[in-house]
Amino acid sequence: MPEVTPDATLIIATSWQALSRAETGDERASICNCTVIIVFAAFFIEANLNHFIDKAGARGMRPAPTDFDGLHAKLAWVYNSFIADNPVTSADELANRLEEAFPGIQAIRTFRNGVSHGVIDRFVANLAEARRLRLAAKNIVDRLLAVARQNNIDIQRGIEYEMAIHSSDAGAAA
Repeated sequence: MPEVTPDATLIIATSWQALSRAETGDERASICNCTVIIVFAAFFIEANLNHFIDKAGARGMRPAPTDFDGLHAKLAWVYNSFIADNPVTSADELANRLEEAFPGIQAIRTFRNGVSHGVIDRFVANLAEARRLRLAAKNIVDRLLAVARQNNIDIQRGIEYEMAIHSSDAGAAA
């Protein structure tokens, strides 16, 4: 599966390498590796969201989010601009709608935000959840790109996933 951003190679490779390490069964490093997997899943979503917003900014609701806005605000902008029939303004309703449209986003976002504040949810940082949320991130990005196609927003995917995880540049850098 090809990816959008040039940095996708590093993001994918870092996540893939952490997944490979977590799958070895070394319990001493499991929480660390699973944390890396989930945090990089969030980074992957956000990198693609940023690209989407750059390409679609003038077509969506104003103002478009900036790089400094959070993952939730960016995804909410995409949802309200290109998916919802009517913009959703209620915070609770918006959170529910985002989870319906992008399953797994709330768990990914909550985990990432916790880590950014120095808190690791050990109930989520396990191999089963890391796999589930990593796949959810890939599905969220696929959905974003489908929304782009449906709205004639030209976003090219250029980095093949298999190329990314086997890239010598990615392996050396990650």
